[in-house]
Amino acid sequence: MYPELNHFKQMKKEYDADINRAQEKWQQLNKQKEWASAEYEELLNEYGARNTKVTMEHLTEAKNSYLRAMEKERASMEHLDELKENRDDRLSEYIKTVYTSRDRELDAAKGSMEKKIDQLERLKAEYLMMVQQIQEIHAYRISVEKETNEAINSYHQSYEPKEILPLYPPLARLEIPLSDIQYVFQKGELPAHLNKYLQFNETRSTFSIKKP
Repeated sequence: MYPELNHFKQMKKEYDADINRAQEKWQQLNKQKEWASAEYEELLNEYGARNTKVTMEHLTEAKNSYLRAMEKERASMEHLDELKENRDDRLSEYIKTVYTSRDRELDAAKGSMEKKIDQLERLKAEYLMMVQQIQEIHAYRISVEKETNEAINSYHQSYEPKEILPLYPPLARLEIPLSDIQYVFQKGELPAHLNKYLQFNETRSTFSIKKP
């Protein structure tokens, strides 16, 4: 895929990884804050009871522990929000570049496709010209048989005919069935019965048509 899109995906992947780690950290600190809050509340309740062993020192220590946990949780949440904001700002801005690059890639691919279509049009013309040449050769064979027949018959000899098969059956094999076209579009490769015409280029790691 084109570089700008790969960069966009990589940036999003890295931001998402950072956000996931920050999210897990915040969840951990949030639980610690809840534990500290529950412990502080429990000590507060015990402090008011008769014969309690909870002292003001215990309450102060629990309160300070809760405040520290709350501050860590708040800072973690701010960091998480900052990461999300940075990700959204950066990716939203870079999307403009992605769209511009996408249009460039689509236009370039369209140009290449149109060139291939033009090449295919020329190949179709060459194909039909070869069909015409084959027809002319076939017509010549028929004329050879006909004129030879007439010449020998004019000499009052019995002619020994040579069978000339119809031209269309061999040409019918050269027609491209719709099923073959659909196969190429769907599979991105030639049908198996046409693979015999391919040769693998080891230096370029590509396929080309075998020359007769």
